[in-house]
Amino acid sequence: MSTFIRRIAAALTDAADAVTLVAGAATGAWAGYTYVPASLDAVLHLPFTGAAALVGAFAVNAAADLALAPARRFAQGLPAYAHVEEHGAAPGDLDQALDQVAVATENDAARRASQAAYRIDLSKGLLSNAERWRGYTTGEATFYLAPGAVLHHHREEDQYGVLLHHYLLLTAEDPTPVPITNIGQLHHELALRARETTETTVDAVAPSTV
Repeated sequence: MSTFIRRIAAALTDAADAVTLVAGAATGAWAGYTYVPASLDAVLHLPFTGAAALVGAFAVNAAADLALAPARRFAQGLPAYAHVEEHGAAPGDLDQALDQVAVATENDAARRASQAAYRIDLSKGLLSNAERWRGYTTGEATFYLAPGAVLHHHREEDQYGVLLHHYLLLTAEDPTPVPITNIGQLHHELALRARETTETTVDAVAPSTV
């Protein structure tokens, strides 16, 4: 029963995402159309309204993320609210306090990466697993995929203050990060690299015809 309820919660939160995006876009478009600067050239009215719609969509969706976080945690099989846990005695000096905060920061980065992974993986069976993420004190996190391949996560705010989540595929053979926007794309990239590795291995062991 709990699995069924979590699936319902996941479906409702996904639907809420879509609704907040549409509502935010509609509100932004209305505001942009209504309050377009009088000095703005008429040709730019439509682009201005479109930009306002985008800002409204992202702003409302970001606010909804905070409200829906407990529901998403429940859908992922996690406690709706994180509870305070004991992590040993209080620090005796600043160095010990720094160590404790560093560990907490790394755990925080790992959990944020896993909780935001629904943006690219709705299966909730792989990238949403916080235990597979390795957090860092910079706020970034990595997900080990295979030898020489990891998924990297970092957050940043855009010019409007909206928090954006970025996932990048990093591989040992190619220094160029590949932005990942969905789990299917990640599968494609890994499959492509697997074929390239196999072809390289075959070429290396193929007998000479000379």
